[in-house]
Amino acid sequence: MAQKEDTQLTGPGIGLTFLYYFSMTVIIVMFIGSRSDAFTFASPELRQYGTLAGLVAGIIGTIVNRNVTMAITFENRNRFQTRLNQKLAEIGFEPEELEDEITDNTADPEPEGEYLSYFRSGLAGQFAGGVYVLLSARSATISSRAINIRRIRKLL
Repeated sequence: MAQKEDTQLTGPGIGLTFLYYFSMTVIIVMFIGSRSDAFTFASPELRQYGTLAGLVAGIIGTIVNRNVTMAITFENRNRFQTRLNQKLAEIGFEPEELEDEITDNTADPEPEGEYLSYFRSGLAGQFAGGVYVLLSARSATISSRAINIRRIRKLL
């Protein structure tokens, strides 16, 4: 008997997102501050400024860029997918195919769902992150950065 995989759209959690923004900000502040005449790399004031800037950046980064998942139910899958494509296009996201090994459902006679991904083109796409959708017969799970999910929630 074949076991079904637990398919969830996940990303970095709140802790990892906070740690990333905190640590990168501390490193940048320490590097730039140590290049000035007012501080050395070992000065306690520079470490305090770095820690304070890191906390602020970590909190803001976590609020804006943490990964969030949203579930939606619908009656007609084709109408929902058309509407989703239109609404995401309004905010600049275009559908993109996932790799074959992820979307290949030939081993499972009744696939659990279809994976869709949407990205922005150009330079904006490098910073916006993607929108990932697991679409099944009567529901969809959408995963993206919190700021993108807020915009999508308003549109849908």
